[in-house]
Formats: sequence, C-alpha cells, structure tokens
Amino acid sequence: MTYQQPPAAPKRAPFALRLALAVWVVAEAAAFIGLAYLIGLFYTILIFIGTSFLGVALVGYVGAQSFRSARDYLNSGGDPSRELPKGKGYALAGAVCLIVPGFVTDLAGLLLLFPPTRFVFRGLGRWIAARTPPMRFGGTDVIDGEVIEERDADAPRRYGPEGGGRGPRSIDPD
Repeated sequence: MTYQQPPAAPKRAPFALRLALAVWVVAEAAAFIGLAYLIGLFYTILIFIGTSFLGVALVGYVGAQSFRSARDYLNSGGDPSRELPKGKGYALAGAVCLIVPGFVTDLAGLLLLFPPTRFVFRGLGRWIAARTPPMRFGGTDVIDGEVIEERDADAPRRYGPEGGGRGPRSIDPD
C-alpha cells in the first residue's frame, strides 16, 4: 500500500507585498468613508461609478494611442526592451487605475494621466523594470523530422478531388 503525501501548502506572498496590500485596502476604506462623511454617500457612490466609466472610456482612447505609438516605435527600429516613447504606458496605466474601484487608485490614475505629474512614478517604473526578469521568446529547440514527399516549388499546385481533396479548387487549365 502506498501513501500519498498531502499537497504542499501554497507559498505565501512576501511580507512587504502583504503589508502593502493591507495598507492599500485600509487607505481605500478610509478615503471612501471620509469622502462619504464630507459630501454624502450618494455623491460618493456617484463619483465612485463616474471615475470607473471615465477609466473605461480612457482605456479605449489611450490604449489605441499607446498601441499605435508602440507599433510606430517598433517599426522604426526601436528597441522593444526600452520604455515606450512619450509616456504612453503611464497614461494607459493611469486609465486602468481609474477603472479599479477606490479613490486612492483614482488619485494614482489621475497622476499617471497628466504628463507633469508622471515624474512621481518614473523612478518606480524603472525600479520595477530593473527587478523584472527578462522574458525570452522562441528558442533553439529543434524538432527532428523527415521529408516524406518533396515537391517542386515552381510546379503548380492542384487542389480538389484529383489533388487530395483539400483547399480551394485550382483555376489552372490542365
């Protein structure tokens, strides 16, 4: 008889990450309660929902600009490991922060949206980028195989019942 080991407990997140998450949740709750006390619950919820709709609209607009800018940058020979030009990534992150419920993230999102205040986050972005492991795409894996049938590349291809039955019908006269 074999005994199975119980599954290992999942690894816990680092203490700093758990502490930051706890501080963020407490700050969001305090901001919501404080604003509700100042202007009333109805207006607080209205602002809460309004910033989310604003974020959704901005993600579409800023996201399209960001992707267009990234495409142009890469097509002109830009280095993909470098930061995107003109801070488009920061603006997109700001729009996403507006979607996330909470007034602290809304404040961070607004700071990310406006170019004069993005400098607050540039150092943080570079610090995160320096600590992120590089991603490798592709590789040198080789799959062994053999050619079963070799065809002349210049010969016309035949499709249809006489040519194997797959693909479009050939329009070549023969």
